[in-house]
Amino acid sequence: MSPDRVPDVTVVTVTYNGAHLVGPCLDGLARQELDGLSMDVVVVDNASTDGTAELVARSHPGVRLIRSPTNRGFAGGNNLVLDHVTSPYVILLNNDAVPEPGCVAALVRDLTAESPHVAALTGKVLLTDRFRPARDDDPPQSIVVAPGGSYVRDGTGPITLVNSTGNQVRRDGFGVDRGWLEDAETHHPDRDVFGFCGAATILRTSALRDVGTFDEDFFLYYEDTDLSWRLRLAGYTIQHCPGAVVRHRHAASTSEGSELFRFHDGRNRLLMLVKNATPTFAARAVAQFVLTTASIAVRRSQPWPHVRTRIRVLGSFVRLLPVALRERAAIRRGARVSRHEVELLLIPVPARSAGGYRT
Repeated sequence: MSPDRVPDVTVVTVTYNGAHLVGPCLDGLARQELDGLSMDVVVVDNASTDGTAELVARSHPGVRLIRSPTNRGFAGGNNLVLDHVTSPYVILLNNDAVPEPGCVAALVRDLTAESPHVAALTGKVLLTDRFRPARDDDPPQSIVVAPGGSYVRDGTGPITLVNSTGNQVRRDGFGVDRGWLEDAETHHPDRDVFGFCGAATILRTSALRDVGTFDEDFFLYYEDTDLSWRLRLAGYTIQHCPGAVVRHRHAASTSEGSELFRFHDGRNRLLMLVKNATPTFAARAVAQFVLTTASIAVRRSQPWPHVRTRIRVLGSFVRLLPVALRERAAIRRGARVSRHEVELLLIPVPARSAGGYRT
């Protein structure tokens, strides 16, 4: 494609020490059946030290490579492209996700056909692993408990489980992946969904110019739900595109049990609510986090490293609170929908769940 020509869509993948992951992702993009569409692929390398940038430059010379001198996280890495992109659409794809051949065309085709009020389409993100139903003789530690039953990973198993068909927020302020661990064959969700999953989504560039891009204070986790909430407040909607399928190595880049995950996940959830929720909702969530932290510290009901991380969350949250409140005021000035109206889209808290929560 000529450097002077604006592509129909820009695809962005951010990587950090992902030399073992980014190759299959880019190979999947190279196999896309574009039906005449033009596509620009951009890899943002967040100052990797494992040779990721060199691997991309050597193995995928047609990909535009941006080398960040520092690790800017998912939010800041994507913003290096989102803040300047000129194509009408931009696709975000995790470096540990591999798109099926029709993914890009399905996203562009479907968003082009939608009203300009549809700001984003979120793809159908499936887990890479295959599964089979669990048996009585399977070791308990190998069993995955899901909404539709119990499963065991099996490379030849007949079952594919869902990672996400979009982000939802519960009425207690916790984010959840819609469809988490449901059987992909039977999971047929509503088209409309609260938010997009940053692992595989297409965004309308004009909507980003309207509400802004990712909040870089988030670094990673909840940045996609925060942006989705801001889009909702601005009057946009977000939908699911079932024809855009990717296979995702869930938590391959960052472990859900790590301190990195627990810190950013906990802090960013509070920041998101302060920025976007009604005052009562946000204050209740912050108070609950403080009380729970105090309770587990006094009762010693969790390991000390977990308590220490929660204390770090509160310290960082307080430090960033003035900025979040200024952003809240700016969001209010640009809002076309009330905060209360958006909160009507939140889902009930289930009595019991198999997981999928961001905290």
